Amino acid sequence: MHEMRKPMYLAVARLGAIRGLAGELRLISYSGEFSHIAEAGEILVGGSLGLEDARTLKVQQVLVGGWGASIVFEGYRTPEKARQLVGRELFLPRGQACPKKKGEYYVADLVGMVATVGGARIGVVAAVLEGGADDLLEITRDSGGTALVPFRREFVGEVDEEKGEFEIISPWILE
Repeated sequence: MHEMRKPMYLAVARLGAIRGLAGELRLISYSGEFSHIAEAGEILVGGSLGLEDARTLKVQQVLVGGWGASIVFEGYRTPEKARQLVGRELFLPRGQACPKKKGEYYVADLVGMVATVGGARIGVVAAVLEGGADDLLEITRDSGGTALVPFRREFVGEVDEEKGEFEIISPWILE
């Protein structure tokens, strides 16, 4: 059995372009939901090193409309100040992240999982990459090299979060 440590903080969104004159930043939620961000009160805003040099900012307002969503932080109420935050990721403690539905996974939990074929370990997920229609699991193979596997039910079977592993049900995808 593979022992996996789940991260305490999860990336929940990214800050996009400035919107308006009051320091609003476009809010790109990774889950498509915004209520967990609005309810947070305070949120960790990643720095140039991501979570490593993140700082806590107070959420002033989250606005949601037909155009999408935006966020305003205390102390960043002008376009000039807010511009410093463009492109940064937002992190919340695991318990405040958007709840998962059945069959959904946090990307951070997939990284480090063991990939198996027929019950035999073949490698570990090194990263999850955005691919056209589906995310791609970058698997560092125990035999050397890497493989990219689309995270789709045609290729990936049951994901066992308890064991920290999943089965590749179409092994030809590894060739």
